[in-house]
Amino acid sequence: MIDSYLRSGSDLEDHAIHLLFSANRWELANKIQTLLSAGHTVLLDRYIHSGMVFTTAAKSLPLPWCRSPEIGLPQPDLVLFLDISEEAAALRGGYGEERYEKREIQDRVRRVFGEVRKEEEGFVNWKVVDAGKGVEQVAGEVWKVVSEVVEGEKGELKKYMVGS
Repeated sequence: MIDSYLRSGSDLEDHAIHLLFSANRWELANKIQTLLSAGHTVLLDRYIHSGMVFTTAAKSLPLPWCRSPEIGLPQPDLVLFLDISEEAAALRGGYGEERYEKREIQDRVRRVFGEVRKEEEGFVNWKVVDAGKGVEQVAGEVWKVVSEVVEGEKGELKKYMVGS
């Protein structure tokens, strides 16, 4: 259902699709927590922040409403934001195939990600990598940032926005 929606194959009410994305994350929350507790590394693409930012930017739903169903999910040790201009992203293969890959939406997404990053400063570990560079250079920077977190000292498992 979500994939069909993203490929513009079906339409859903804005609140409903946001809650489906969130439910998809909650469906795996216990598994993520179990893996982390056992000392495993878990890498996720487009987790909490992606969901709330894209819904806020693309559907103009209020950020606090979009954040609400995410509260309590396992908090990431790192949020890695690959920052690239819409113009540079459009030059890459496959761009524009999903419903949110439109210039005006991407500009708002980038702005809202910046707002969320500032709001969460001090309690969520955000790192920004300039993704407009060459593939090898971006990969090297990503690996450096990720390995510092993976190899670093593990703290207690946190829940997103709980006790923050």
